[in-house]
Amino acid sequence: MSALDRDDPSLDRIGAFSDGVFAFAITLLVLSIRIPHPTDADAAQGLLSLLAQQWRTYLVYALSFMNIGINWTNHRMMFSTFKRADHTLVWLNLLYLMVGVAFMPVPTAVLGAWLGDPQNQVTATVFYGASAFLGGLVYNVVWWYGAYCAKLTSAALTAAKRRAHTLAWAPAPLFAIALTAVAFGYPGLAVAGYVTVVFAYVLPLPRLLAMVRRRSDWRIKG
Repeated sequence: MSALDRDDPSLDRIGAFSDGVFAFAITLLVLSIRIPHPTDADAAQGLLSLLAQQWRTYLVYALSFMNIGINWTNHRMMFSTFKRADHTLVWLNLLYLMVGVAFMPVPTAVLGAWLGDPQNQVTATVFYGASAFLGGLVYNVVWWYGAYCAKLTSAALTAAKRRAHTLAWAPAPLFAIALTAVAFGYPGLAVAGYVTVVFAYVLPLPRLLAMVRRRSDWRIKG
């Protein structure tokens, strides 16, 4: 790899800007949590009661914090495989940051506020799931463009590693849209599904998939 490939300023600037958007979005999530004050109209309920009433907000905050954190980790991993960037990749990345990162505090606040409301929790859960689906879909578009269409990846990325990343990231929007469909009938189950998916992606999926594939290849050759 040449010095130009290693020090491509466009990749450096994309990474720095993206990190800033991730940091800003993940910080905004905390604003969905209400801080009770003695002068509030419902202060007579007591501080402990007011804090406990927000358990749904805490749950959704943790869910979105981990979700954005996982996306940040995967985003850095994805761009570490690229040796250069082009104009289209820059704009696709901006689209991903807009819909999949910077926007997520909005459905997070909505779901935290309305989860448990009999008349509106379906709408809130579907809104959250649809936002997660759109973000996951655009993320995969960025990856497919860079890795397959424009061939921007470095020579160090083998076909097996590229396939492992693809297999790890491609199911995310499918899970999100499936759980969004579940939300129309069972919003609580859909939220539990969102949490399960986040826990699944905490694992190093590309590495695990590559390991499983290597073992399968060894068995076939043996």
